[in-house]
Amino acid sequence: MTNVTRPVGILAVILGIALIAGGCTESSRPVATGKGSVRGINALVDAPQIDFLIEERGIGAINYKQATDFAEYDDLGYTFNFDRPPFANIPGSRLASQFIDFQADTEYTLILTGSMANPTIVSWDAPERDWEGTETVFDIDFVHVSPLLGQVDVYFAETGTVPVDGNQIATLQNGDRIPYREFPAGDYEIIVTPPNLPDTILFQSLSVTAVAANRVTLALYDVDPSITAGVAVGLINSSGSSTTLADVNHPSQLRLMHARFNGDNVDAYFASDFDNVIFSDVEFGELSSYVDIPEQVVLMTLTDVGDSMATVLEAEVGVPPNARSTALFGGPDETLIFKLLRNGGRPLSTFPLARITSMVTNVNSVDIYVLEPGTPIDDDVNPAVFGIVGAADTDYLPMENGMRELVVTRNAEKTAISAPFLVDVAEGDILDIVILDTADSAAVEMRIFDSNQP
Repeated sequence: MTNVTRPVGILAVILGIALIAGGCTESSRPVATGKGSVRGINALVDAPQIDFLIEERGIGAINYKQATDFAEYDDLGYTFNFDRPPFANIPGSRLASQFIDFQADTEYTLILTGSMANPTIVSWDAPERDWEGTETVFDIDFVHVSPLLGQVDVYFAETGTVPVDGNQIATLQNGDRIPYREFPAGDYEIIVTPPNLPDTILFQSLSVTAVAANRVTLALYDVDPSITAGVAVGLINSSGSSTTLADVNHPSQLRLMHARFNGDNVDAYFASDFDNVIFSDVEFGELSSYVDIPEQVVLMTLTDVGDSMATVLEAEVGVPPNARSTALFGGPDETLIFKLLRNGGRPLSTFPLARITSMVTNVNSVDIYVLEPGTPIDDDVNPAVFGIVGAADTDYLPMENGMRELVVTRNAEKTAISAPFLVDVAEGDILDIVILDTADSAAVEMRIFDSNQP
């Protein structure tokens, strides 16, 4: 019999020698002496959620006008990347990259701006600031990352201060930044005007309370159809939370859709002002035009047409500032409601968006299939939306480009209860689809409208 002996001992000796030899040579890798921090901001108005990475490791996913928290890393060199995630059959892609040789006790900010077709990075660094907690001041910097806006003056002063030429923080154009400045804690207003024209106000914020021992960034972004303001202004604090500021000179807007099957036509009034009809003679399935909302919360009264004393539904409707919203009137007769939809979709250059809302009362819950035209609904296909109940919505969902067929079934069933609904969609489209009752209590229908257009 032949014995086969594996040379384990010899291998161990060889490895030991190699380790000893390696330990005698000086390492070529730099040694960290401290830490710096970095954050990413998404300023691409036509982009979906973007991934921010250090090398190939994720730091965070960022929506438009949003930021990651500052993330700490050793003071070495890294490449930071902004990636578009994959969707359906479309692979992900790298949008932009930047190498940073980290320095200890330094904050780095990278903003992805421009457009999806031509993304660029605006970046800066600043010494970290350690707050004691007893300070009465805060830090704020200003950055312009709106390719559409052009050159502007930015005023930042105590609430109620009238802008005067010469008192502006700076005149900024796309890509400019004013480094951190220190201000006492208190209430402030942000005003944006054309250069040297303080009486021509492009944007005026509500009063903003700035707390002490804090650091914030004020950013000017591109506007999109989901807001009524002419300039998009955001505040980002060092924890990564972001707030879009409201413009006091651009009210929110609301429109009405009649979604109550067999309901009579209605008139609508605001704030019990029955001398002024806001929406007149709205019929089932009809969508009104937008109107300005005087307050963020308004009492809306629906009445029979021409009879302001015959109330059908009265309720307070609250809308976000500078927003466009749709109030859907419907529900069971005993519990009529306004279903409020915030029309917050942005046209994306990557894929179309669709939001589906059920205002059905005859069916408890439904599934929605989004298919290639002519595809049979069988066990080989799954619904795009599962179990949506009355007065619920899907929020905005990405869709694939091209012709699509939408079909509704009862939840967990495969038999269509709607006629096939064909839509031809492409990048930039934002669709709202509402499911409504019909004369046949076992069937439903779909209506479609553009999310932000009148």
